[in-house]
Formats: sequence, C-alpha cells, structure tokens
Amino acid sequence: MGVSSSTNNDKAAEHAFIRSLGDRYPLGDAELRKWCWCYTALRHRSSPLSSGSRSADLSALAVWSVIYNNPGQLTSNYNALKERIDSAGKVSRTLSIIEEHIFPNGLSSRIMGGLGLSVNNQKLPQQPTPFPKPTATNEEIYAWEYSYYAINSCISPEGISFELQDFLEGISSSCGRRGSRSSLSRLFNLASLSNDQGRKAANASELIDIAYRLTVATSYLLQVAKAKGGTDSNSEDWKSFVPSNDATSIQSMVNSLLNAAKRQRERSGSFGYSSYPAAGQYTTNSSSSNTTNNGNNTVYIEEFLEWAETTVPMMASSLSTFLHVLFNFFCQKNEGNTHRFPPGVTPLLMPALSIDLTDKKPTSSGSVSPLSYFFTEANTSPDLFALASTSITLASGRFHRLFSSEADGLSCNRLMNGLIGYGGPTLIIIRSKDIKGKCGAGMFGAFTYSPWDQESGDFYGNSDSFLFRLGPDPMGVYRPKGEKSNFMFFNPEARSKGYDQLAWGIGFGGTAQEPRLYIDEILDGSTAKDKDLTFENGPLLSNIDVSNSYCGFEVEAIEAFGVGSSQVIEDAMNARVEHRKEAQKRIRNAMKGAKAAFLEDMQSGLVGAKVFKHRDEMRGRDGGCDMEKEG
Repeated sequence: MGVSSSTNNDKAAEHAFIRSLGDRYPLGDAELRKWCWCYTALRHRSSPLSSGSRSADLSALAVWSVIYNNPGQLTSNYNALKERIDSAGKVSRTLSIIEEHIFPNGLSSRIMGGLGLSVNNQKLPQQPTPFPKPTATNEEIYAWEYSYYAINSCISPEGISFELQDFLEGISSSCGRRGSRSSLSRLFNLASLSNDQGRKAANASELIDIAYRLTVATSYLLQVAKAKGGTDSNSEDWKSFVPSNDATSIQSMVNSLLNAAKRQRERSGSFGYSSYPAAGQYTTNSSSSNTTNNGNNTVYIEEFLEWAETTVPMMASSLSTFLHVLFNFFCQKNEGNTHRFPPGVTPLLMPALSIDLTDKKPTSSGSVSPLSYFFTEANTSPDLFALASTSITLASGRFHRLFSSEADGLSCNRLMNGLIGYGGPTLIIIRSKDIKGKCGAGMFGAFTYSPWDQESGDFYGNSDSFLFRLGPDPMGVYRPKGEKSNFMFFNPEARSKGYDQLAWGIGFGGTAQEPRLYIDEILDGSTAKDKDLTFENGPLLSNIDVSNSYCGFEVEAIEAFGVGSSQVIEDAMNARVEHRKEAQKRIRNAMKGAKAAFLEDMQSGLVGAKVFKHRDEMRGRDGGCDMEKEG
C-alpha cells in the first residue's frame, strides 16, 4: 500500500543531503533535488522516448528535466506521466530544429561543457525503464514514481562527488543564480579560444553572435512551449527564426566591443595584443561566427565584462534565459500562459511588436502598415536584439508602436500627439539621411522611462533615460553622468506662443535653447551633438566628417514605441486616454467660458460698445470721422 514506513530514514537522509547542498548552491530545495536526479538519469538511464537511446547531450538533459516529477499522492497518475513524456518529445524535436537552423555548429556541446558535463559515449550501467501500464492505479504509479525518482545514488558517506559538484555549479552560474558577472563569464566561455598569457580570450564576432542566436532561439522555444500540439502543428514556423548568415548585421555591436577593448588597453598600457582600426573605419567583410580568428577580433574576458556591464548589461541573461525556458517551460505545470521566471532572473527576449490603432485608418485594401519600418524581421532583428540588451525595460515584453513616419507621415506634430499623455517608458528611433560631405545615414535615438505627461519649457524625467546609436558605426549607449538632469524636453510652439526663445519640439540633454538630441517641430533644424553635461559623451550620427563641427541631420524615418510589459503598456495607454479627455474638457470649458462671456456682453449691451469701440476712438482724432456722414 503506497510507500512503506521503512522509507522514513531514506527521506530523512535525503532532506539532510539537500539541506547541505543548499548551503553551497543558490538553488531551492526542489531545484536541487531535481538536478541531482537529472544528473543521475543522464548518466545511467535510457531515454524514455521511443528512440530509447541514451546520450549525454543537451537534448537528453532537457528531456530528463521535463520528465522529472516530485512524487506526491495528488500528482502521481498515468495521464500526468504520459503528458510529461509527450512534452519531453516536444522539447526534443524543438531543440533539434534549433541546433540545425539557429545555433552555430557545436554550441550545444559547449553549453553542456559549461554545465560541467561532457558529451561522450562513456559506458555506464544502465537502469531499465519499466513504465507503468495504463491500467495501473494512482497508488501503484505513486509507488513506482517514488522509486523511479529517488536520488539515493547521489547520497554517499564520502560526500558529494566532484562531478555532481561541477554540474550543480554549472547550473547555478549558467542559469543566472550567481549574478550577472558570473553569467557573462559563462557566456564568454562559450566563445573562448585560448588562454593568451594566462588570460581568457575570445573572438568578438563569435561572442556577440552566440548571444544573439541564444536570444533568437529562446523566442522560438517560447512560441513552441505556449502552442498546443508542439512543433508538429505547424512545421514551417521555425523558418521565421532563422538568423541571416550575414555577420555584418551585428557588426556595430562587435565594433563597439572592440573599441572598448582598445580603450582599456590604452589606459592600462597593454599594447600589442591585437591591432584595431579607428572607430568608424571598420570594414564589414563577411565572416561567420565559425571563421578562424585573424587576430583583430580578439578580446579578453575583463574587457568583455566591462563593456557588457556598461553598454549591454542584459546580455548577461541571454544564456540563462535560454536554459530556463528549455528546462522549465515545457513541463506540464507550465504549459499554457502561466510561464514564470524565478525571482532574481530577469529574462532577455526578442520583444514582441504591436501597433497603436487608436488614430490609425486602414488603407484602401483594409490593412494597416507593417509593424515597424526599422524591424521588418522582428523575430531575428539584430537591432531589436541590441536595444533589448541595453535595459531591463527593453529586455522583454513589447514594443508598442505609438507613431511611425511611414504610416503617419513625416510630422513632428503627429509624433508629439502620439507621445503626450502616454504614461510609461518610451523609445524613439530615428534614421537620418545621407548628407554628402557632412554625415552618413544612420540609426540613433533616445529611451525615456518617465512619461510624457507635460508640455513645458523645462526639462523633466529621471536618470533611467539614455541616448544611443545603433549603426552603421560602432554602437554607443550614453547614460546619464550625473552632472546635469536635463533628461527630456517637450516644448511645442503652441504652448509658448513663440515668445520663450526656447527650442520648439522634442529634446534630450543639452539646454532648453540647444538640446543635445533635438527633433525640431518642423523637422528643419534637428541636431544630434556628441556631448553635453547630462549624458555621456559620444557620437549619435554616423560617418561624420571630423573636419567640421556639423551636427545637423535630416530625418528619413522616425518611430516611437511604448515599451515594457503588456500591463505597463495598457496602463500607459489608459493614461493617454485620460490625458486627452482632460485636454478636450479644458477646450470645451474654454469655449463655454468664451461663449458665456459673449452672451453676457450681449445682454448687458456691452457687445455693441465693444464692437464699435474703434469708431468712438476714431472720433477724437484730427480730421473727424466720415463713417457717419450720409452719402
């Protein structure tokens, strides 16, 4: 009948063992038990899938993670067991597609190495997998699961094995539980080439490409995990997640890392490791992530850590997010829309795009414009990945389009109308035109966390704002440096009646007369300077002719997005609705006030006096007034 009382000693020993692990690894008791069992199953059991194979690769680890169950009277039944096996097949098929079409060659093996496991064909004693029959009672299944999911083999008087220690440390660090710096180090190791003079080195292009592809793969995993029926329901879905083989698409991020590494070496006096061209002079020669390092793309781990922590801090979550989705989101209890990330783990995802249709009119064909002028391939856009890597707010959730010059017209007034009253974080992206002899075409913009809730001649906002450049020159992210707090500026000419001598339009940094990034209200005098007292110094425009001080640009396209979770965006949109209602109310009140005053003047006889006041004034002038003379 169920589990015998003689197992109490085993339970006590297991609890003591798990508690001892909890003192060493930043994982919960349930997680520690799960990973101890998965480690044992990976080494000793044959796969529960129809293939029956036993391997120690990433797919096998994901399968065992989905198969695992903490036995209990309310969770042990045949249908639940079958659903876990079906989900295991689902994750195995999905990972096969990722390894074939999204990952660079060998990445899964390197991930396993980072988890303290090696892919090999070492022969270990196999334990048979006699799964219960459909006719088994829940009590029989509970008894079977209690035995099947036991972790007694991990408990030894000699203590935990070195192999299991390495595995649990690999899980802790790679899944983000040791902090962002440890996660970045694990990511760096996936591209590590060798130790030059005792220092870890990696190819910068391969390193950025791995982080990018991990994030794309995570988006695909999420789509499949949430879909009913798995990858078989629509076998073509994966095609929209296949990254381009053109490595130049992420070259601006690579060049940003190389420039940062060069500056570090100049500060420390460490020359001679690699040669670097000057910023903005990088060639975009096609080279894949598997290309042999030519000596010019080598960076060291301390250089990568400093660059990532200041420029793209969310890149630290690229590996941990992928592993958490792979190991947890296909489990039975997580199917549907109940997926959650554990406390302390902030995911990096490719943001979903959506459109604000409040003021939009469909075209003659009945459709609306594309989701974005800038992110035409939303599932694989390197620019979207670059932006998501810069901030927690941009790292997951949605980019909800509030304005697009492609759909709404190249009008700053319409841009301002889309922003004013919006009660949440926003992102403005600009593409400038190529102006021969002055500056080249490029992408840049600004992120603001504070809502656009006021028209004012004064700056407002907070230090969560930053400016950025996406390319084609090296990527730059310019955060507040603490000297000034001129973060955001919204001053339409209609507010000031043109008398305040301030810039009319939208601005960031600089002064109210000359903002650093300035979107002119008539788009005729927009500027993008490379320094001010609010944000860190650095160029926003690309291919600038350094022989002159030109900082103006012409707008080719501009878009504004509300960013964040769906709830944040919904609340912000509601705030804009309320702001517009209040604005309309003020207009109506003003019109009512003017009408009431007019009627009062009519009733009191003042209207006639006011209307003909000019005639009375004329009578007192020299020469009289001939207006009353008869013809």
